[in-house]
Amino acid sequence: MWEHLNGEIQTIQFILLILNAILHIIFSGAVAKDCGRLAKDQHNICLVSGTTWAMATLVGGPLVAVGYWFIHHMRGLKS
Repeated sequence: MWEHLNGEIQTIQFILLILNAILHIIFSGAVAKDCGRLAKDQHNICLVSGTTWAMATLVGGPLVAVGYWFIHHMRGLKS
């Protein structure tokens, strides 16, 4: 009954996979750039190196990027 939708569903899944990969790459690049900026400004990178944060963001995506941001930028908001 639903056989005619198989090709369309696979196409949509492939498009979502590509968009997800692009999203992970963008967030990983942003984290890497921010780590470089923090290192240049003589700030400490917490827990692991900047490269490790970038690789973790490449695998974990926006969730890891949010964790990175909270660890490295929330301390600046404390008054």
